[in-house]
Amino acid sequence: MNDGLLTLSREQKSFFDDHGFLHLPGFYSGQQLQRLRDEYHQLVTHTDERPANLSYSYMDPAEGYPPDDYNPKNVVGMMDQVMASDFWIDHFTEPRLVGAMVDCLGQDLDFHNGKVRNKPPGFESTQGWHQDWPYELHSKPELAAAITYLDPTDFEAGATEVIPQSHLAALPTEEDKSTLIQQDVDESKAVVCKADAGDVVVIHVLAVHRAGHNFTERSRNAIINEYKSAGAIDKWNNRCALAGMPLARGGRQLMPRLTDW
Repeated sequence: MNDGLLTLSREQKSFFDDHGFLHLPGFYSGQQLQRLRDEYHQLVTHTDERPANLSYSYMDPAEGYPPDDYNPKNVVGMMDQVMASDFWIDHFTEPRLVGAMVDCLGQDLDFHNGKVRNKPPGFESTQGWHQDWPYELHSKPELAAAITYLDPTDFEAGATEVIPQSHLAALPTEEDKSTLIQQDVDESKAVVCKADAGDVVVIHVLAVHRAGHNFTERSRNAIINEYKSAGAIDKWNNRCALAGMPLARGGRQLMPRLTDW
């Protein structure tokens, strides 16, 4: 019995509730993963004539690290990739993914935002330990991000690190910043989310985490879609594309499929 869960097992649901994150290995595989990688390659190579609110950011090649063929323009970030095509609507509304987020956040689920955070060869992370909460204030912390990994991403390739059970309270941030006071973070409990292509990692908005550096010769590409409960009211003036779109009510998913993916 799954106790009414749509995607997750009882063990997975309990792990997320207890630890503030959840690793879903092999969420996408085979032809579905290949289609996802192909569509993404088009997204980061054919950057012209895209909707104006789909914004790209690029990284200058790091010394000794030329861009690779999959992400040749060194796209390091993107906002509102959901506006690129029907396929990217289908990605954030994928029924199993929405089901997992309903299982984590509750039966009334809304979309929050979509973005890309890549780690081209030689990428160095400067953000540090943080909670997403200061960036995304709501009336209550019922939000979570689903990171879809398109490449194998281990510690030396910029894997996400998470501190289990750190999601139980909002922590003080550095003065005039949204990152935490770094010396107050106990790194000894950190877990490296070693991911393979097609894995998804779900991270609660209060979970303390950080991205690593990529000192490999291969770009590590990931898509981040964030979701929230319908009862979590926006307090930070979210202007992202499709913010607040209802995805599930009473556990019933609302969005049809737009493509054959």
